[in-house]
Amino acid sequence: MRQLIFAFASAAQSIATDSWDSLMGKDNPFCQHAYLLSLEQSLSACAATGWRPHHLCVFDATGSELALELAPDAVIESPKDAADFIDLPLLALMPLYQKSHSYGEYVFDWAWAQAYERHGLEYYPKLLNAIPFTPVQGRRLGLSPTLSAEEIKVLSCAVFTCLDEQLVDADAPMSSWHCLFVSSSQQKLFAEASNQTALRRLSTQFHWHNRGYKDFDAFLAALTSRKRKNILKERAQLQPYGLQYEFVAGADISRQQWQHFIECYQLTYLKRSGHRGYLTPTFFNMIAERLAEQIVLLVVSDAKGQMLAGALYFTGRNEQGQTCLFGRYWGSIVELEGLHFEACYYQGIEYCIAHGIDIFDAGAQGEHKVLRGFEPVALYSYHNIAHPDFKRAIAHFTQEEAAQMEVYMQQMREVLPYKKGQ
Repeated sequence: MRQLIFAFASAAQSIATDSWDSLMGKDNPFCQHAYLLSLEQSLSACAATGWRPHHLCVFDATGSELALELAPDAVIESPKDAADFIDLPLLALMPLYQKSHSYGEYVFDWAWAQAYERHGLEYYPKLLNAIPFTPVQGRRLGLSPTLSAEEIKVLSCAVFTCLDEQLVDADAPMSSWHCLFVSSSQQKLFAEASNQTALRRLSTQFHWHNRGYKDFDAFLAALTSRKRKNILKERAQLQPYGLQYEFVAGADISRQQWQHFIECYQLTYLKRSGHRGYLTPTFFNMIAERLAEQIVLLVVSDAKGQMLAGALYFTGRNEQGQTCLFGRYWGSIVELEGLHFEACYYQGIEYCIAHGIDIFDAGAQGEHKVLRGFEPVALYSYHNIAHPDFKRAIAHFTQEEAAQMEVYMQQMREVLPYKKGQ
């Protein structure tokens, strides 16, 4: 029986890159140490912005001097500071944040917080297992490849027991914990490890699937005539402006292009939301260096070569081994009808076709994507609520919501623009 130590890291920097990536994997760029580290070091995700890092680490104390202090099958009862045990083998890792709001999550629980407030209760802080500002499905519990199937089962249960204990911590109780956009390969594990007491919440996004199209015209040929004409018309409205589109690989993006993109991103956010975006310029500068191999930037220029807009994409693989393109951030210094669809959807589809990429995830929400060939996919999150009465009410809500979501997804499938049989 392994002797385990549960501890929390107050910064991703406390955990070695190799240790993190060996558990969380490197196929999904957003689960990588470099991505989370950049969010924290750039002060995009930090206590001041409502994202206090609280990463759960499980260390193997077996055979160490610390083992003498433990019973043969002991787990340290009160989680400690991970920095004190960093030399021990890391067996499990769960990216966690203590949240003081619900911004930047994309699985909306504002109504739950408001219900708490109406009853004079505190909903925040809460514990969040997710990637800040990134509604992308992925691994949410990293597990060492040295663990056996039985050890994974036992350890995972202990992890969720630890999360539940945080809800009743005498010094700093949390109202709830939330695991968002859990990968399909871990959904069964999360349900079983939480002893089936966690509430499962269904949501949907719209992803484009590459069916071996040789070019964009072949994709259009798979659509009904009316939908095909709509897309051609939409793209044609930009032709008079003589725009140029170029995908630049991460290592080849110039400092000037990065600066222009950041300006576009901030200006677009300012017009839409009244602030300059969740992500600081420092964050983009950091990932430009740390994740260059998984970044491509779409540069949109006018006829004179002046950059007018940009869209930042990431490449990776899902846990089924399929290649993926992730459309994440975009911005423009001009207002041109149809430019957002062109830069964030059609150019991404063309890139996938040209590079043989299987799936294009263009971001959260947006049923307008359906008529452009993006199909609804089911995504799941897991939640536990400390207050028993609120948990019963929220459980009822999630059940009704799931039934409604199933109907909605079916309705979206019925209006997909593809010809029958495609």
